[in-house]
Amino acid sequence: MTIEERVALYKSLFPECKAFSPMRRVIIAKGYRKADTLQRMELLRELDTELAKAYKVRIPVVTFFVRDNNYVAATQEIYLAEPDLEGFLHQFRHHLQNEARQYERRLLLMEGIKGLDDRIPYKEANSLLSGEDDAIAWAKFIIESV
Repeated sequence: MTIEERVALYKSLFPECKAFSPMRRVIIAKGYRKADTLQRMELLRELDTELAKAYKVRIPVVTFFVRDNNYVAATQEIYLAEPDLEGFLHQFRHHLQNEARQYERRLLLMEGIKGLDDRIPYKEANSLLSGEDDAIAWAKFIIESV
């Protein structure tokens, strides 16, 4: 499954994704696209908090200007080279994947919809990195849908 096919799948499965409301409140209403670098950084930190509340997960620490985009599962930290929305969403999805490893949270990536196969994010992937296709597609899905 290509990334584009996975984005289309997510659009059909999650027409009311939990991330839409925080995205509208923080990114659209507060003008992320017109903001300067420091304002974008603060807006992404605010979005981090709002998404964590929406998904009922721990708030990951977000550090900017340190190294390439990365998520460290052991410390639940998101590292971003620049305050980039798509990069942030990609790494936040890795945070959700990490949280979904707990059996009782296995439907977290399925937006809590019972009856959906909780392996969907990992099936038919092209990347050898587990969950990478899902994280890329989820970030694109959120940006395209809001």
